[in-house]
Amino acid sequence: MAKAEKVTVTTGSAFHALGLPDADDLVLRSALLKKAGAAIRKMGVSQTRIGKLIGMDQPRVSALLNGKISLFSTDKLVSILTALGQDVEVRVRPSKEGRGQLFVPS
Repeated sequence: MAKAEKVTVTTGSAFHALGLPDADDLVLRSALLKKAGAAIRKMGVSQTRIGKLIGMDQPRVSALLNGKISLFSTDKLVSILTALGQDVEVRVRPSKEGRGQLFVPS
């Protein structure tokens, strides 16, 4: 008989639920990575052609499309998105809470 595993349900991010110290950064990079992948897929061109557009070789484009988050910094993902013709908006405002929060609209 298999041992029952404990499951924890969270309404926040998995990164925060795991208590990772860089959870906010991972949430942001994950959202940017997803947006870049969607923009690339919508273009419907080869990874090699995308690579030329964003200044990467094909294996790196493949890593991007396969969600290899550890290979891409926030800065690089923003650069990729702008090279793909996407506008990236960053807004900073005072928090209503004691500590600021990170929001990534879908």
